[in-house]
Amino acid sequence: MGAQKTRLTLAKAAVLTAVALSVIPAEASVNSVTATPAKVQVATNGASSVAVSWQVGRSFMTSPPLPATIASQQAQLLIGGAVVGTVSRRLEQTTEGLTSPENLIFRETLQIPRALVYRAIKQDSPIVVRRNFNDSAESGDENGDLLVVPAGPGSAPFSVQRLSLTFDDQSRTRVLSKYSDLRAVVELNTTGVSLLSGVWEVADGNTTAGAPTFRPLTLVRQGVGGSGRTVITSPRLPTALEGTNLVRFRITNPEVSVEQPALQYYVTPRSFAGDQTPLREILVSGPRPGEALSSETRFAWSGLLGAEAYHVELFATPAGPAEPADPNAVAAQVSGPISDDTAGQAALVGTFVPGDQTEANLAEFSVAHLPSDRSYLWKVSAIDANGAVIGISSVREIYKP
Repeated sequence: MGAQKTRLTLAKAAVLTAVALSVIPAEASVNSVTATPAKVQVATNGASSVAVSWQVGRSFMTSPPLPATIASQQAQLLIGGAVVGTVSRRLEQTTEGLTSPENLIFRETLQIPRALVYRAIKQDSPIVVRRNFNDSAESGDENGDLLVVPAGPGSAPFSVQRLSLTFDDQSRTRVLSKYSDLRAVVELNTTGVSLLSGVWEVADGNTTAGAPTFRPLTLVRQGVGGSGRTVITSPRLPTALEGTNLVRFRITNPEVSVEQPALQYYVTPRSFAGDQTPLREILVSGPRPGEALSSETRFAWSGLLGAEAYHVELFATPAGPAEPADPNAVAAQVSGPISDDTAGQAALVGTFVPGDQTEANLAEFSVAHLPSDRSYLWKVSAIDANGAVIGISSVREIYKP
């Protein structure tokens, strides 16, 4: 019985000794790694150099000296927790280990590639530079992190804030004969830095009478920098089919909330030189004097014999902003030759309708394009089957509140 107790006592002593040894601190170890500075900003328009000092703390339990080599094999670059690159440069120092604790300083300059800056912006996440330092006198190690944050105009998430679409002469509607040269221009205001993707699309006169069917004309992939403004010109637009045609630039990357408008252009048969016939007058019946301009505004007029299409156009007033029209004013009927105060001006917005229609509304995006709190001039023109203008209304004024 006494021998059995002795064996149990020895077993307990062995267990207690093992537990005690397991909680004794390591002989020596790296116990802290601190980056100075802890956070840096880099520009978005190119590769950036980042200078950093790593302060490595070391302590040991035995009496000094305890010599060792403190080293880091490489730096890792992480975005969103994933390793996206490495810097294969070994940092190393040998210490005599005369004091405990002790601090060692490692200095280096890192190059942050521009591609990683773009990626960080796109993922809305900083770049983390991470180094792991170990102590040759002990198997323990420690990580230290440096945050690299993109800054400047291109550092915001990539998005399109505004889209403006015109023809190459700055107009938003065109009448032209078959096989004429025509191009469209889109101007984008963006934030951030990334790759813009889009497609120029057209709908020809065979489909625009009902719901237009757009087909791709050309694909666009263009890098967008931090300037905030990008201009893209379309290839030559098709003008072989007569009638109303549409063109638009549809953005596929990034996702956009801004409206993506379409422009109208009306293709007529090739014109032939001949005698100029006096223009016939188109009598306007709407909108009423004093009515404010909106996408619900109904433009109406009397039809003309021989009209293949009608063109409603709005122009800037020569004097710029103006007061609202007097609601009690009565529109004067024009007699004699028709004067055109818009001659030589490019229309700001407009729309075409077939010759059997005598009323039209402007598209919402067209009205939205016009600045508020000012007056505009408008008129209606009639176009015959040969593309000639055969009639015109008097020029009226309308106010957009």
